[in-house]
Amino acid sequence: MGRLRIGVVGGGPAGAYAAWQAAAQGHEVTLFDHRAPWEKPCGGGITVKAQDEFPWIGELEPRAREVTEFRFRSPTDREVEFGCPRPTLIFARAEFDEAVRERARAAGARQLALKVQSVERGRAGWVLDAQGERFEVDFLIGADGAVSTVRESVLPDFPDFLNSIAAGFFIPARLERIETKFFADARGYLWFFPRPDHLSVGLCLWGGESGAAAGRETRQRLLELLETYYPDLDPGSGKGYGAFIPTIMNPDCWKVPRGGRDWALVGDAGGFVDAITGEGIFYALRSARAWSRALAAGRPETYDKVWRSEFGHELAKASALVHRFYHPRFIERVIGFGAKSASVRRLLSDLVMGNQSYVTLRRRLQREIVRGAARRMTRFLKPAAAAR
Repeated sequence: MGRLRIGVVGGGPAGAYAAWQAAAQGHEVTLFDHRAPWEKPCGGGITVKAQDEFPWIGELEPRAREVTEFRFRSPTDREVEFGCPRPTLIFARAEFDEAVRERARAAGARQLALKVQSVERGRAGWVLDAQGERFEVDFLIGADGAVSTVRESVLPDFPDFLNSIAAGFFIPARLERIETKFFADARGYLWFFPRPDHLSVGLCLWGGESGAAAGRETRQRLLELLETYYPDLDPGSGKGYGAFIPTIMNPDCWKVPRGGRDWALVGDAGGFVDAITGEGIFYALRSARAWSRALAAGRPETYDKVWRSEFGHELAKASALVHRFYHPRFIERVIGFGAKSASVRRLLSDLVMGNQSYVTLRRRLQREIVRGAARRMTRFLKPAAAAR
């Protein structure tokens, strides 16, 4: 395999990282993003596991907010608070994404502030139309988000690819912990992520609908929740946003190819988001790294095999569990036990740090609940034994 002309559509973490790695391997890389730098509507959190897998993120730590404290609130407003021994890093996405693009440019990638409006097959590769300019590439990377132009072109039939609707605000306020609120009548969650200079507040609900009507309903519900639970926060003082977040809830969807002989989908364009936690940055980077490893081996067409072997089982397991995980009764029980049991709180800490596998989650949770109950019973019986 010789030097390839590679077109990367989308300059978020997935696209920028793919461009960085491909350019570092000596390929001719063009990175298209008409909006960069821009503030993506999401939490912006990077877990401990992500920091460990991508050590260069540590170089960006001064730009992040370090958070070790969490609070979960159940559908009936039970609460559990817990801490983590290592911090989650929370970035303003404009800062983080630009830092990755800087590394791509330094490696030799060319970045163009053009919007790719159409993609079609050429005689030897792909032809991209970007605001009237035409570009020919040998290999095409779709990193253009949850509503992907590239995906529609290379894979128009994508069964069970579901986007959830999110609405939120960037509010000039400070919070010392990450907070999450769950619901009884809807699958989804309300989040509060303290970024370096503002608070990212968002509501994500499932349902499979799209369009302005559902978006307005989500936004209205968010405003009502803020008024009820956080009356001191003024969303009017901040900037509102709406977005789609990939939420794949059918494990069979992970059998659909994300790559072919001369194309690949990475990040949100490929649906690479944990269906339970909503973690996207980590899997954006992992999908781009999987593709770059296939490229380095001289076989970019094997990208599907690489990402499936590295982390596909994790995402499929999350999709298989997501309905049960967000069942109100399950959430109530976990938060209730967590409020009473230090060992369950440690489990929750490992879960948010990314160190708790879904494969062993149920078994560990059952074990910790039994242990916690036994310890409480022992403490209860000790005074009675002493009295005798």
